[in-house]
Amino acid sequence: MNQSLEKLEISVYQLAQKFETILGENRRLQEEISRLKLEQEQSKREHEAAVDELSEALLVQVSKLKEDLQSKIDVLTEEKEQYRNALAQSAEKVRHLLSRLPQEETY
Repeated sequence: MNQSLEKLEISVYQLAQKFETILGENRRLQEEISRLKLEQEQSKREHEAAVDELSEALLVQVSKLKEDLQSKIDVLTEEKEQYRNALAQSAEKVRHLLSRLPQEETY
């Protein structure tokens, strides 16, 4: 009976040791999970910040391009008006010169 009791004590001790080992491993894994979650959150924040920064830079570039294009459109519109005015003046001169030509008589 004494031997059975000793075997039981040894088994309980071994079980307690295994339990402590498993608890320690569990704590270590929980700490690792917590650390990885923090790293993931940090990476996510950094990614979002980078995306926001790039979005802002893109909006600035798009705005500048719009301004540049509008400026070019304005210049071209002004040029078009100048050419139209010159064409209208030339047409008026041609009409005036044509009116000065002798008229052909038709029978």
